[in-house]
Amino acid sequence: MTAPSLATPELEFVFNPRSIAIAGVSAKEGTGFGGGGFVSSLQEIGFRGPIYLIHPTAPAIRGIKCYPTLGDIPDTVDYVISSVNARFVPQLLEDCIAKGVRVLHLFTAGFTETGDAERAKMEQAVVARARQAGIRLIGPNCMGLYVPDSRLAMMQGQTAEGGPVGMVSQSGMNAGEFVRYAIPRGIRCSKVISFGNGADLKAADFFEYLTDDPKTEVIVAYLEGIQDGPRLAKAIRRAGRTKPVAILKSGRTEAGSRAANSHTASLAGSLQIFDALCKQAGVIRVESLEELVDTAVAFRFVKKLNGPRIVVVGGGGGASVLAADDLNAAGLELPPLLPETQEALAKVTHEAGTSIRNPIDTTSLWEDEGFEATLMPPASAPNVDVLLYHTSFGGGGPSARFTDVRGRMARQAETLARIQRESGKPVVVAIRPATTGEGFEQSADFQELCWRNGLATFPSIARAGHALANLLEWQRRQA
Repeated sequence: MTAPSLATPELEFVFNPRSIAIAGVSAKEGTGFGGGGFVSSLQEIGFRGPIYLIHPTAPAIRGIKCYPTLGDIPDTVDYVISSVNARFVPQLLEDCIAKGVRVLHLFTAGFTETGDAERAKMEQAVVARARQAGIRLIGPNCMGLYVPDSRLAMMQGQTAEGGPVGMVSQSGMNAGEFVRYAIPRGIRCSKVISFGNGADLKAADFFEYLTDDPKTEVIVAYLEGIQDGPRLAKAIRRAGRTKPVAILKSGRTEAGSRAANSHTASLAGSLQIFDALCKQAGVIRVESLEELVDTAVAFRFVKKLNGPRIVVVGGGGGASVLAADDLNAAGLELPPLLPETQEALAKVTHEAGTSIRNPIDTTSLWEDEGFEATLMPPASAPNVDVLLYHTSFGGGGPSARFTDVRGRMARQAETLARIQRESGKPVVVAIRPATTGEGFEQSADFQELCWRNGLATFPSIARAGHALANLLEWQRRQA
């Protein structure tokens, strides 16, 4: 029998602890994974409440006072992170019950995912005892929570700046990688949840929570297996009716299914059935973590497309030719430019080495006065739904001709944002890979200038095309 759901608002306390205790911090431990890693992450993001450390002998670790047991802490503790060995978890749980703790996050692994029957029984017993006492468990075998507004972080390098994207992930590493890839693209998160084995709180609980969470506008997920299939399907359908949702499902092959089972004790289930659920629920299934980030960028910044007709503008004839193939393969259309659009472009382009068809390849983009004059006519054309501008930095390209590269990048980003506003059509930017150290830095700077001006950015034209196609497919499913 399935345990009753404690969805929002009951789960709100899970994401807003006032105090945290960490059990299992080594006095010699570094700042990587484990108890010490959580200490570093919470300190870096600036957790506002007290952090208590539990250690049997150490008086203090990293300047934080240690207590021999949870019961020795004189104040109330809302949330406990366990980094102790699995065999000590039952006693830690009893200490949590005596202390009045509300949430126990089990970073601790070594339960059902090991395949050992006795370890599985221990996990079941821990869950039963916690539920009896009214304590909610996250995990086991997970990184837990990243909640910027509550200053909770599961890894270092996670910004305290919050945003509208929520994530449900069985894998802690994939949750962390999503955040790491997404932050430079302008994605800011409401809540990111790594739930591991999902022994107590499962994917369905967190889908239900994020669906009702007013701070979450977009939901992404990484799922390895299906726990309580009917309830999860219901939660995904409800989420899909309410908000844009993209899901990366592992276990697409026999090898992937075996890996999922050994990682979080998950049975992967039929991909065909899951695909049918996604279509029925109006959500998008993606094939990679990179595509999950790209689709989140499209949901967050593009939001809506009126159709598949795209015009491509950028320097580099070869890149433009490949763009036509990549975008067409993604299901987008590159319409011929209208005569009046070509006439407007002919006034600002140099005849040699240019193309004023679609894709548009012209050196007029290298000049400040020609930049807007080149981009506005195709963006405003009635047979165009979206404009894609592509560029690159380093390697002696256009940027090498200018001494004020930073200022020029800022002007371009502002111009692209103005074209987006005035044309009423999305403008997306593909920043092709840099080839030099200086180019890497310039690419990162231009990317930030673009997203802070409300523009979707992508690391390649092909990935931009797939993300836009996913947005169109999501719109079709919603309709």
